[in-house]
Amino acid sequence: MALTRRELLASAGALLGAAASTRPALAVYGDTPLGGTITLGVVAPFTGDETRLGEQIGNGVRAAIDDTNARRGALDRLYAMRTFDDQNLLASGLVNAEFACDDPTIVAVIGHLSGRITEAALQTYVNNKMPVICPASTYDRLTAHGYGNIVRLATKDSVEGRLAAHYVRDTVKPKAAVVLTQDGDYGPDVADGFQEEMLGDKIKSTELQFAWEKPNFAAVAKRTLEAAPDVIFLAGLTKDMGPIVPLLRAGGYAGPLFGSQGFFDAQTIDKYGPNVNGLTISTSMPPLTLAPGAFRIKNDFERKYGPMTPISTFSYAAAQIVIEIVRRTGANDRLAVERALNTTSTYDTVIGPITFANNGDPQNPNVYFYRVTNGAWKYVGSAYPSSYVVK
Repeated sequence: MALTRRELLASAGALLGAAASTRPALAVYGDTPLGGTITLGVVAPFTGDETRLGEQIGNGVRAAIDDTNARRGALDRLYAMRTFDDQNLLASGLVNAEFACDDPTIVAVIGHLSGRITEAALQTYVNNKMPVICPASTYDRLTAHGYGNIVRLATKDSVEGRLAAHYVRDTVKPKAAVVLTQDGDYGPDVADGFQEEMLGDKIKSTELQFAWEKPNFAAVAKRTLEAAPDVIFLAGLTKDMGPIVPLLRAGGYAGPLFGSQGFFDAQTIDKYGPNVNGLTISTSMPPLTLAPGAFRIKNDFERKYGPMTPISTFSYAAAQIVIEIVRRTGANDRLAVERALNTTSTYDTVIGPITFANNGDPQNPNVYFYRVTNGAWKYVGSAYPSSYVVK
């Protein structure tokens, strides 16, 4: 999830306060083993407006470490995590990137929540040879710089948009489409990918971008309906773009609605009810209930922490990758972990097998589709067949 404009422009005056409140917290599990201890850094918002999402990152990593340490032998490594609170603010993110790099025991960083904060901190991580595994951000530019120390697990925005367009084309077969997005930090890349794919398939498509800060939803709904679309795609977040949905329905639109993963949110159903019935969204999150390899992990996690959200799931997978590298290669420092990440290899994770391309994105990106059916999300398919999911 990308950083919002309001968060990005938050005063740098928060820097000193953030630095004072971000003293790293260390969690170690069990007695000191003969194999030594491997520490993972987790940089996320543990205070502030996005604390709930930061805790999901922390819980995902913590659960993966708990599961690994519970099954270790006397000669196996012990795994620990050290947390850094970036408050989802740019200035604090830069400071905490330095804090993480200054700790010589940390072999890799998992974080941040925001793609723009991660991008801003990348040079710090590069200069300190620190591997970074991004569990949450789909921001396109994150892997556009050619750095060899960063990988991300989720399908990036523009690719999600293209894969969603394929699905819409194949299932709806529209003659005309409208894709809506806002001028904030999340949505435009998804919308551009969707629009390019539609036009490439010779389908009439109109992309409407409107204000994020002071949106005129009524005017946007009017323009959308005037285009007489067969399908509407919403590239944004429920909390920001959701109010457009009841206006479209009230204006007479009864056709299919699609949305990006920013709408894969409980709030979508809770707040908009019947207006979103039939809404189909795309997301990188596989249906864990249909993935035999994730059954135990999901059940154990939910007994301790509650629902296993996409962010906690991908954070669990991020920790699994570091742990697997250490087991395979015997890596005990960040340089060895970075070298391993730059070697083509497949990692078995809670989200399925994953291999990274040279730029750090998943080598075979995929998205999964869920539809609001009778007031609940129901899995309906994927862009590409997945052997990991049994349907």
